[in-house]
Amino acid sequence: MNEIIAEIDKQSITDIDDKLKKARLVTIISLVCNLILAGLKIGFSIKSGSLSLLADGLDSALDITTTIFGYVAIQIAIRPPDSDHHFGHEKFENFFSLGIAIILVASSGIIGYQAINKLIERIASEFSIANVAIASSSILLKGFLVWLNVSIGKRIESPSLIANGKNFRTDVLTSIAVLISVTIGDRSIGTFDLFWVDPIIALGISIIIVITAVIIAKESAGVLLDQSPSESFIKKVTEITNNQKGVKKTGNIRARKVGSNIFLVDIDIFLDPCLTIEEGHKIACQVEDVIKEKLPIKYIQTHVEPYYEEEHLKSNLEEEQ
Repeated sequence: MNEIIAEIDKQSITDIDDKLKKARLVTIISLVCNLILAGLKIGFSIKSGSLSLLADGLDSALDITTTIFGYVAIQIAIRPPDSDHHFGHEKFENFFSLGIAIILVASSGIIGYQAINKLIERIASEFSIANVAIASSSILLKGFLVWLNVSIGKRIESPSLIANGKNFRTDVLTSIAVLISVTIGDRSIGTFDLFWVDPIIALGISIIIVITAVIIAKESAGVLLDQSPSESFIKKVTEITNNQKGVKKTGNIRARKVGSNIFLVDIDIFLDPCLTIEEGHKIACQVEDVIKEKLPIKYIQTHVEPYYEEEHLKSNLEEEQ
């Protein structure tokens, strides 16, 4: 594990090639882990009849698809601005994350349908020590993938990697539930049959998947629909701007997300009307440079307005009243 992080940390995360390299490494690790888990879970679930293990295996198979989608999204998102996309391609990652959410909802519907049928037919799964070992291994591997995808996703500001990490986080919970299911699903307590444990847990897995999908979809849709950042972010922009030499007042700040933690900002700054165009331009450039240095802002559009003290005092009084 330490060797993996050492490899990931070799270069600066600000470099595009480095970001792609890190994303590729995380993708390969996630794919290998999920290929192994999906093959083992599906194979042994068919043999033992465990629906919860099969559901978990199908979820791992879907993770292979979402991981590939996420990597493709990163490759598109890191492309520089061009004639068709003047502000870059970062939102493509959120678009793919929304696609991941749709896939998760579809898979949960299939799992839920099978669980209900098995519950109605009162079919018990067969106990297998191999199933117990596979479910236990899944908990450990999925926990590792959560940490890897989320931590690296935050470092390189990748919404798709973070979305995958959140998906793997629910997989840890489902693997714990599956472990319980494959351990006691074929048993009974006296005359009380526990056949229902396996389909009920499978149904629970499908519900957890839906919840995860809704969370991912909500975050992705917020970016795609130009959701504004928090009020504290706007206050920070105002504070930084007002502290710059020559700025009399700040107003009409408009901001929107274009990535996991990347923003576009439009801002009006009020300056002494006696300043020359060149002097006003220098102050505006200074404001933009300082804000970009202190906050994760990709583009700033600064509009210079003349400051007239009497008018602004009157405006402030009207706002207070």
